[in-house]
Amino acid sequence: MSQNPSLHEFLKISQQRMHNHYLPKLLYCIDQLEPHMLWNKPTSTTNSIGGITLHIVEHVNRNSIRFAQQDHPGFTTGIEDHFPDTNLSPEELKEQVHNAFDTFYSVMNTLITRHSDDIDMHSLYHLVEHTGYHLGQIVDRTKIAVNQLLNFCQDGINEKNLRTLIGKRSNM
Repeated sequence: MSQNPSLHEFLKISQQRMHNHYLPKLLYCIDQLEPHMLWNKPTSTTNSIGGITLHIVEHVNRNSIRFAQQDHPGFTTGIEDHFPDTNLSPEELKEQVHNAFDTFYSVMNTLITRHSDDIDMHSLYHLVEHTGYHLGQIVDRTKIAVNQLLNFCQDGINEKNLRTLIGKRSNM
């Protein structure tokens, strides 16, 4: 199968953004918080950082399954309200995050190396965008909880370095 060059680049960007931008930020945030802070709900109508993290994990896991198994029948229930408060330890939560993101990376790697054109781009775009949205919530709540800046861009998690990772010259 001959992959469209733009699709190939989109798969690489998505893979690298999820694994080399979102994953380290998420793990860093978890590391900054005391265990009770992970499961604290700021108000009765908001979700905990841990619950949002598990929502991301479920979203990544489901999409990894669908991307790996093109004939997957889909899931019978949605995850719109899946923000569980399980009181996992930070280490247990990080393990689930690592497993989900590592599986996603592997699935994307298979699609990239096989030059597969058989990918639901809408779902992939939604996954990356949705993960970024919830990660933004986690980063903001972490900054408030620990009262410090996180400085990801200054520490190398930035667009210039992402372009380097995927082999594109940076014009930023």
